Amino acid sequence: MDDVLLAQATDILQATLPDLSKKRCVLTYAYSNYGLMNSFWKDRAKLGGGDKVERFITLQDEGNAGHRNRWSEDTHNVVNTDHTISADWVLLSGNLSWNVIEQDMNKGAARIYDKIENKYNNAIREMADELYQAIPTTPSSATDVDKPHGLGGWLSLGADSDTGGWGGQYGHYDGSSTTAAGTTYNIGGINGSTYSRWASYYADHDGDLDDSLLVLLDRACRKLNFQGPQLGKTLDKESLNFSLYSNDNVIGNINLLYAKSDDQMGVRVNRHFGDNPVFKGMTFQYVDLFDTANQDVFGTDPIFGVNHNLLYPVVLNNWDMKISKPRQRDKQHLVLTVDLDMVYSIICEDRRRAGFLMSNYPTS
Repeated sequence: MDDVLLAQATDILQATLPDLSKKRCVLTYAYSNYGLMNSFWKDRAKLGGGDKVERFITLQDEGNAGHRNRWSEDTHNVVNTDHTISADWVLLSGNLSWNVIEQDMNKGAARIYDKIENKYNNAIREMADELYQAIPTTPSSATDVDKPHGLGGWLSLGADSDTGGWGGQYGHYDGSSTTAAGTTYNIGGINGSTYSRWASYYADHDGDLDDSLLVLLDRACRKLNFQGPQLGKTLDKESLNFSLYSNDNVIGNINLLYAKSDDQMGVRVNRHFGDNPVFKGMTFQYVDLFDTANQDVFGTDPIFGVNHNLLYPVVLNNWDMKISKPRQRDKQHLVLTVDLDMVYSIICEDRRRAGFLMSNYPTS
């Protein structure tokens, strides 16, 4: 291989790829089935280091507050109430390769740049598909260190026939069960049975996608509309960044419920069909992954309500879709390869307020 030709090909790749990554916003796909990834990923945080992502939470009381006689002795309890939430980093990788002979086969700069752009777009699409599939699920077991703890881990299944409450004590491994909830584990490294404030909100709609579903949704949204205590100063200034995600069956049935209850349906037939329904000012987003039941993690016909201020992805600094320099492939001296890598995790600061899961609970 001529060294000049190889150097020229390397220069083209090195000059083109960073330009493409700036022209294209990597994860802003307009397709409807990427809505979950787009809205979830836009609020990602970046972390400068650490062998894992950690947050801290208080899950119990010291017991020092109380009404008492003005001559009573004070109560002085010293209790370690703080706990560490942790989630390991995972690596998402992809690549694209370029045969330098194609440089002569594609005469003119425009053809060369088009070819690289196509390969780049395809590599990004493959990585986006992989990321999209990982967001709702969990690792397959305790030894699975390749997958993140997604929505279904932090907002987890509770109990069969639960009408709504903080019963999601544990995460469930995605072990490919078709009849029952997956093996439980302490999501974030904290036991939700021992510390009830670490449990997430769950309701079993039992497959009844009728008016009773709206009652469950109403209850969940009301109970999760948390406002921090204002005693002397505002302790909680966050504004809710809440989204609803579900599948075709649930969204279609809610649209039908709205249509049946609309007295003027006959003169505005398109009002409740063709668009996603709105509940308490929040628009349902369609997630095609939820069309397929996952008995291990979230059951059948799930609805996820997510507060993105409390449940969000974290990316390791300098590894947010990092593009490597072109390199020669071993035993393929005519081929150059560019690697794409992202190191990230998904973390929840407070499962009690981070959202809810509703579904038809898996039964054997």
